Amino acid sequence: MLTAEQNERLTRVGPGTPMGELMRRYWHPIAASVELDADNPTKEVRLLGEDLVLYRDGSGTVGLIEPSCAHRKANLSYGIPEENGIRCAYHGWVFNEQGQCVDQPSEPEGSKFKEKVRIKAYQAQELGGVVFAYMGPAPAPLLPRVDVLVWPGVRRTQSIMLPCNWLQCHENSLDPLHFQWLHRYWGGWVMNKQKPQEERDAWNARIGARGADHRKIGFEITDYGVIKRRLVGDETEQDDHWRMGHPILFPNILHITSNLQYRVPVDDTHTLHFVVDLRQPEAGQEIPDVVTHERVPAFNDDGTIKSDWVLGQDQAAWIMQGPVTDRTTERLGVSDVGIIMFRRMLEEQMRVVADGGDPMNVVRNPDENEILVYPVEHFEYPGYEGSRRGPFKDVVVRNDIEAELSGEGASRPEWDGIQIDDPSKVGRGRLVGDVL
Repeated sequence: MLTAEQNERLTRVGPGTPMGELMRRYWHPIAASVELDADNPTKEVRLLGEDLVLYRDGSGTVGLIEPSCAHRKANLSYGIPEENGIRCAYHGWVFNEQGQCVDQPSEPEGSKFKEKVRIKAYQAQELGGVVFAYMGPAPAPLLPRVDVLVWPGVRRTQSIMLPCNWLQCHENSLDPLHFQWLHRYWGGWVMNKQKPQEERDAWNARIGARGADHRKIGFEITDYGVIKRRLVGDETEQDDHWRMGHPILFPNILHITSNLQYRVPVDDTHTLHFVVDLRQPEAGQEIPDVVTHERVPAFNDDGTIKSDWVLGQDQAAWIMQGPVTDRTTERLGVSDVGIIMFRRMLEEQMRVVADGGDPMNVVRNPDENEILVYPVEHFEYPGYEGSRRGPFKDVVVRNDIEAELSGEGASRPEWDGIQIDDPSKVGRGRLVGDVL
């Protein structure tokens, strides 16, 4: 368990807080590129406890600025995009992406007053159909060119706003055991109540392999975060769940199959769960020019949590813990060694920032940033078709922490007679996050 003070340090993300200062050293997704178009050129956003306006000007440049015009404080989300910025709806002042006022049309001719007027602005960049924001000190690090964002293919994005703190969302990534119980057992129970026989059987066949009884878990600390591994069912240490595993990119990204999941801290009690998925095109399929985006509700129409898909069940677990998990009364077991390790990493990196240094996984070398490729179980590595594990075929397991588990579980009657799918051959669901 943590003290109340420790829990606050790990969960509060506003300006001046230790975690807020750590998170401000990284780029965070705040919108899909397609959300800013001619009909909707502005979007009100909230990130790390600050309200902001994202916009695309007439030249296509994206800007991220404070919401209030410096003149009479009108909300700039109602502004009109111009070639050089956004024009306030109230009196026509124009602000560019650097927050500089560049036009005051009604001031006396020759006035230089606009040169003295500036509002708060943060850097924004686009990559892979996603708009990213950086809110930290200069010089900004490079926007990480993670493989899923860069490789050609059919890319899709998805976002879900969740009424809970970012850390309880992301700690799920360091918890291998939850798949056995949350998805296979509870998820199977949910699907049994909600879905017809055919859909229920398909779910149990898909989830069975990765949700099999867990016998061993391992975590390898790297310079970019952590590799999580698990040994399940009858698998050996030569199978992908153990040999490859998948990375948690520090501080808040899960990379699983061809899929990135960003747990974006909106404020202390809200998280934007932003997902980017890459799929290799089928034979003869053209790669679309536009990356599509889907906003998915966290709740059903009756107010219950939407839990009829993999990511929905994760989100159910996060929301069930309340707006901010009370870690002062939790009781952690052996299966939670990854969570304990990650909390210590967060504390270490907060101290690095407090001492004026760069925390881990901040990218500044352009040569290294051409494309960042990671070892991921069952990943579809372009250029390595038919070659298992792609460039990581000779990967070596070097876990820093391992834990033996009992391998015990519980069964459900609807599993009887179900043929478990091979996880390396499971296709994608309709929803981006519905992956294995």
